Amino acid sequence: MRKAAYICLSFIFIGCSKSPVPKDILTVDKMEKVVYDLMQVDEYLNSFAIKDSLDDIKKKRSIFYEQVFRLHNTNRKEFYTSYKYYQQHPDIQKILFDSLYENAGRRKTMPPRITPIKPGKIK
Repeated sequence: MRKAAYICLSFIFIGCSKSPVPKDILTVDKMEKVVYDLMQVDEYLNSFAIKDSLDDIKKKRSIFYEQVFRLHNTNRKEFYTSYKYYQQHPDIQKILFDSLYENAGRRKTMPPRITPIKPGKIK
């Protein structure tokens, strides 16, 4: 009986911990947002920019990636350090990619936000 109580308390303490990752690693939530935006960059480059053969795709990708990192207040080194950490911890990586998959699917099915025009403003 005592063993069961210790096991339950262990799960409670583990479950209530703030973050399963060290402080120098991006949190799962932040990592998810960064990875999603990087995927959007790749999708854009593969769909549109690749048709323009005069542009250097690697250079454009690097520029767009840096913009994504700045948007999320991180940098390339911190992102790739975090990415390696998640690769070495498949249990946490699974949580990250499951969440990413769910949110990406949700964003595709959500209708775009359209602000209504007030009748008095139409000319």
